[in-house]
Amino acid sequence: MKSSKGPSKKLIIILVAVLAAIGVAAALFLPKGRNLPKQAVQSQYRQSTAQLRDLTSALTDSGPLEPANSYTVISLVSGEILSSGFETGDVVAKDDVLYLVDSSDAASNIERAENTLEQRRKSYNEVLQSKQDLTVTAPIGGTISGFSIQSGTRVNNGTLIATIEDTSTLLLTEYYSEEYASDVYPGMAATVSVPDQMLTLTGRVSQVHSLRRLSPTGVACFAVTVQVDNPGSLSLESDATCWLHGSSGEIYPTIADEDGFEAYARKTVSAEVSGTAETTYVRNGEIVQAGQVLVELSSDTIDDEITNAHDNLRDAELSLEDRYDALDNYTIKAPIEGTIVDKYYKAGENAETGKTLCTIFDLSSLTVTLYIDELDIGDVSVGQRAQVTCDSIEGTVYEGVVTEVSINGTASGGVTTYPVKVQIDETDGLLPGMNVDVSILVSDNPGVLTIPVDAVQTGGRVLVKTSDGSTGEGAPDGYQYVTVEVGISDGTYVQILSGLSEGDEITWQAVTDSNYMSGMMPGMGMGMGMGMGMPTGGMPNRPAGGQMGGMTNRPAGGMTGGR
Repeated sequence: MKSSKGPSKKLIIILVAVLAAIGVAAALFLPKGRNLPKQAVQSQYRQSTAQLRDLTSALTDSGPLEPANSYTVISLVSGEILSSGFETGDVVAKDDVLYLVDSSDAASNIERAENTLEQRRKSYNEVLQSKQDLTVTAPIGGTISGFSIQSGTRVNNGTLIATIEDTSTLLLTEYYSEEYASDVYPGMAATVSVPDQMLTLTGRVSQVHSLRRLSPTGVACFAVTVQVDNPGSLSLESDATCWLHGSSGEIYPTIADEDGFEAYARKTVSAEVSGTAETTYVRNGEIVQAGQVLVELSSDTIDDEITNAHDNLRDAELSLEDRYDALDNYTIKAPIEGTIVDKYYKAGENAETGKTLCTIFDLSSLTVTLYIDELDIGDVSVGQRAQVTCDSIEGTVYEGVVTEVSINGTASGGVTTYPVKVQIDETDGLLPGMNVDVSILVSDNPGVLTIPVDAVQTGGRVLVKTSDGSTGEGAPDGYQYVTVEVGISDGTYVQILSGLSEGDEITWQAVTDSNYMSGMMPGMGMGMGMGMGMPTGGMPNRPAGGQMGGMTNRPAGGMTGGR
């Protein structure tokens, strides 16, 4: 069991080490003429003055280059590749044909789809006609008879609806001696006599029949039909006789007649579909016009058939469209203008659905994606200039421009970063995949008061030469500590917002013996004991406005030097 009396040996050793380090640091700033430690002899002060400079703040990061656009060409069909007239390294234009794949199967599928579409269209038209047939109309004008449909009556396909006779013109058929057969012709003038009405009407021969017969007196005769306009008083029961007029004034009397007048036209109207009478519009004996509605039928069955037929037709149309689209897939074209970087299939091989055929890069420009910290992203905007360097191409600085600032951040380790894309148009020597360093120029600040960034110590203190040669507390002879307010930094110089004036002489200690620094306790600054505040390695606390190297305090306005 450990004794609780007095400090442990480990604690004593640590305290001794701390005191030793403090003593070494204090000795570095002894006044002139005092003895310095051996390590201090290997250190030196550097001098500068506060000067006006043009200062540029930048955000830096690095990343691999990518092509402006890339496309992996994937086969959507299977079949033998008939041609592939390009090779790796070729530059192709958009819509250039890359591959032709055997499409014979696709052509057969299209033919079958076209046949199916035609059948579906015919079925749809038929059912539409059935819908139209629910409205029963008069095929001709005339007098209606035999109409017995009432509202609510069930009508089946083929049911007789009515009979319509057109008696505005009447036909009269009579027989004439066969000796006149060669003289009678259609259009020949005729006179029609109606004795019971004491009417004599003018008509025309409408038809000369080939029918032959013998008259009651045994005379051979032939039939002739004469057409005459009805003055309105004639009916089908009226008796009439007729004689014909030759072109030279001859008269051809009738030998025998038929059963009197006939209607010029006679039509029976039947239901074309089954349904229920919703509304009737006519009565027997009424005169109707051609196309006039006689009765309206309804049928839920037909409505359903129309819906189904329409859906089937649309399915057939879409199927055919898909077949044509599939045919297009057998001619594989370049989706972008660019350079072929990989080719996996050639003519004679079989393409497979879903397999990559080739890869195209658009090398008209290159891009690099940076990941900017959440505290700096507000300083970045589209259009800002950037400088790009590549270790493999020494001495060349490429010009870039910010083309995209994403708001889709990614959090990791408590820090959120946002993707920023920079485009490089002049890319001579650069290739996709190369790693580059990028500095986004956040702001240009001409004529600002600056000092070297290494001169600023922890707490914003700077060693400034006194005008009267006096020495400030804890400072080397002839110098005093001044607290300054800093602004932006470019990693070498930092802006001084207050505390110094142009021409002020400043100094700072630069360490040249790495062994001296490595001998100090980890995390301890050189200013311990003397209050100088210089962090390990001589780095000042990061000023507001820029990041130098890998410092931890976040600036308000920019980052330089890299993460």
